[in-house]
Amino acid sequence: MSGPGRHAGSACMLATALMLGLPPALAADADPLVRQQLEQKIRLTASLMADSPAAQRIVSSGNAEAVGHLDEGRTHHALAVDLLAKNDLAGARRAVDDALRHLGMARRLVPDAPARLALARQRHEQLQGSVERLLESWRARSGGKSSDDGSDMTATLALVGAARGHAEAGRYDEANQALIQAERHVLSGMNRSLHATTLDYTERPANAAEAFQAELARHKGFAELLPLAVRDLKPNAEASTLIERYTETSNTLQAQAVLQAQGGNPEEALNLIRNATLYVQRALLAAGLVSPQATGTTP
Repeated sequence: MSGPGRHAGSACMLATALMLGLPPALAADADPLVRQQLEQKIRLTASLMADSPAAQRIVSSGNAEAVGHLDEGRTHHALAVDLLAKNDLAGARRAVDDALRHLGMARRLVPDAPARLALARQRHEQLQGSVERLLESWRARSGGKSSDDGSDMTATLALVGAARGHAEAGRYDEANQALIQAERHVLSGMNRSLHATTLDYTERPANAAEAFQAELARHKGFAELLPLAVRDLKPNAEASTLIERYTETSNTLQAQAVLQAQGGNPEEALNLIRNATLYVQRALLAAGLVSPQATGTTP
């Protein structure tokens, strides 16, 4: 029977089951259409767990947890087949649903290679852009001169070159690891550059006014580094709250220092700007970047 006649027969069987006092779930199971759909679902699950690309990927991955979920799924599938043979359609439905759930968990633990490669490539593009921007800022701030023996710059360029080679070979995970290390060297080099600038400014100030100008330049260097550190080190929400608070305090103190300097009070201005620098250093530390300590008198 097919078409309207089949549906009418199914409806009749369902009504008969209800008249016999069967629960609604069991009454629904009396519908041949329900059994047919369940049989198709069980067959589809069997094919997914047998030799599908997903199953092969899970087995060959070596991921014990994923393989365990696949085995658990096969157990539930076998139970679904057994319950279907016993005409326990409700139990068979639950079992096959459990089988598919475990299969889905296994697939999530072993992502599809093309999808994973695409994510790694996207991450590579982000890291590459970040390192290039940091390098540009570092070079601009240092005027092309290295503040130490050049080890950070040398290491950075070597790592960037290695990352480029890995990326060209399609090894994006290795390329990304190299870029992460390069980023650390850039931040370290920028930190050293600021420290060297501090020494140049503060070693021989002739008076409080000169010392103020030196510390003001030092504060500016730290303040310019802060947004770079926040962008690339990605502090968590709690750290971000601290950064915002320290930055606000630093800006307030810096503005007060400038007013004092303009009013002819260089000693008070120097004290205020040193405190402003201390707060922006705290913001850098909260972001994850250790900044050099102040030289001379501690505020």
